[in-house]
Amino acid sequence: MMRFAQYLPVVLAGVFCVTVLPVMTMVGAPLKEGGPRVIVAGPGVDLTNLVEVSGGWVVGVSRAPLAIMGTSDAEDFDMRLKLNGAWAILDGDALAWLCDVKT
Repeated sequence: MMRFAQYLPVVLAGVFCVTVLPVMTMVGAPLKEGGPRVIVAGPGVDLTNLVEVSGGWVVGVSRAPLAIMGTSDAEDFDMRLKLNGAWAILDGDALAWLCDVKT
């Protein structure tokens, strides 16, 4: 009789494929032109100020401790965000779809 421990790597690989890979695919999606962005920055960064200094405005009313959603009409918004300290810039529509939020 085989023990559960022998199947554990297969079970973990299955869980990984079902949960992590779809999230990674959405987060790694190319940014759409002019859409909302999820801006991730380090601890202690004033996220609202980061968005505004970069030429954008905050979208929505809630935010995570290290992230905020913002948008801008400026073509170089993503570059400005990076220059002003953003760690990552993610497609806001893709993340909203993943979280089942209607935008």
